[in-house]
Amino acid sequence: MLSRISVRRSTVALWLVFFVNGAVLASWAPRIPEVKSGLSLSDGQVGWTLLGVAVGSIPALIGTARVLSWVSVRQVCAITAFTFPLALPLIALAPNGWALAAALTVLGFASGSLDVAMNSAAIEWQNRTDTTILSRLHGGYSLGVLVGAVFGAVATVFDVSVLAHFCVVSACLTALAVGASTFLPPTDGPKSAFYERNSLPRGSRVRCSRRLSIPVSVAVMAIAALLVEGTVTDWSALLLSRDYAAGDSIGAAAVVVFSCSMFLSRSCGDFVVDRLGARTTVSVAAAVIATAAFLGLVVQEQFLGAVLALGFIGAALGPVFPILITAAGRRGRDGVAVATAQVSVVGYGAFLGGPPLVGLLAEKIGFSTAFVLIMLVCCLVLASQSLAHAADSDDAHRETR
Repeated sequence: MLSRISVRRSTVALWLVFFVNGAVLASWAPRIPEVKSGLSLSDGQVGWTLLGVAVGSIPALIGTARVLSWVSVRQVCAITAFTFPLALPLIALAPNGWALAAALTVLGFASGSLDVAMNSAAIEWQNRTDTTILSRLHGGYSLGVLVGAVFGAVATVFDVSVLAHFCVVSACLTALAVGASTFLPPTDGPKSAFYERNSLPRGSRVRCSRRLSIPVSVAVMAIAALLVEGTVTDWSALLLSRDYAAGDSIGAAAVVVFSCSMFLSRSCGDFVVDRLGARTTVSVAAAVIATAAFLGLVVQEQFLGAVLALGFIGAALGPVFPILITAAGRRGRDGVAVATAQVSVVGYGAFLGGPPLVGLLAEKIGFSTAFVLIMLVCCLVLASQSLAHAADSDDAHRETR
């Protein structure tokens, strides 16, 4: 029997792991201009080096699911949380573009491994304790992104070198990961009934990564949700600063508003899902995103309305991806780790592919039109699939009891 203190302690430890993941990734983004100028790279060369993150992440997402067939999810989570921050200084030490791409590949590999491990641990712990916690854990990730971005901006303003900044961040986050790993949820002993029912023989796990074991509707909604997030993250600053003539500072502030809204909504997302249900939450989120995009970015032409619209979009979008990860973990045919890996792969692919898609559409129909069109199409997908009961993890939750 787990005590309330042990449950709370392990949940906080998992939250810290999610925080570390977000903080590492966000620490790198604000220093891209300095790394670019220091290595004398063109915009195109920077774009190619940034692909290193995807090159490392996607194989890691798939491979970690296989590793979890033989190694405890707690051990993998602890090891990857410890090693992920250590990849940051490699970026600052890169002497040329090829070395930078290699360093980013290492960073991406560590990120992908940690992503599967921490979400698998979270889903198993959520069902073992019979609580809803995944949304607030992803809130820890969102807060980590905010903290990492803010400290990166501060380091830039005060002319702190990239190497010094990354070494300090790496040391702090590694220490935090080590402390958190001590209290991660125990998974080495007897496994929960849920985990046993969702685990297959070793040979089956190896084969399952070659086909889609999660419901197609969940995969489609993951693509839609991450497409919206990637589009807003990469393009909203430019939308505000150029199309609304708001200036770079307002454009940057809009991204912060979006990120803060996602953090707050994810922090209280579990409460909302417990009361509304997963299907209703996704449907309402789609309606809010579509309404905010149309009213804030189409009907009116003031930058303040656009900033508010992005805030509403972030608040509505926050709980959606955690809901889909939970649904994938409960309904995937080949186990929690494989389901987590697959929904992460399709979602991450959309997160990366969304911004280029907006750029291509912008050349044909205009930037702001392309931005809003992506929002509305993705909302239509989310609403239609949620009404088909694909994301209703409430039914799946009752099946596991």
